[in-house]
Amino acid sequence: MNIILCGLPMSGKTTLGQLLAKHLHLNFIDTDQLIENAFAAIHKSRLTCRQIFQQEGSSVFREFEKLQIASLIHKKNTVIAVGGGSLVDPENVKILKQLGCLVYLKAPMNILWERIKQNGIPGYLDATNPEEAFYMLAKQRIPIYETHADITILCEF
Repeated sequence: MNIILCGLPMSGKTTLGQLLAKHLHLNFIDTDQLIENAFAAIHKSRLTCRQIFQQEGSSVFREFEKLQIASLIHKKNTVIAVGGGSLVDPENVKILKQLGCLVYLKAPMNILWERIKQNGIPGYLDATNPEEAFYMLAKQRIPIYETHADITILCEF
């Protein structure tokens, strides 16, 4: 059985995923790390997901994401943190639902926005009004998380 963590950017997927995996003596995989590794293997340069998205565009990033999620199909006993936009693609949702229990980490929007500001505004948010862009992104993605999650955990920390 696998536990798949989803949610908006900065909701704690990686941080909580690592802690949960350690506590349960499971493996941990972050799909963002898989994407970065796959990109580096092909392009012989190391970029973060944020840089891949900015420099290569969303379609290239989403294709890397889709391939990495598909590569997980035989994983067992693993906590998997997926990127905030992973569930937008129905094929990703289908694979992730087959993999295990999908857990939505729901955090208050104001806390998430503060974390984003502290970590730097990502390239997928409109630079002219990133806060409004973040709230619009959340408005689009939250119903997707709520529809597909097997469990929702409120993370107010």
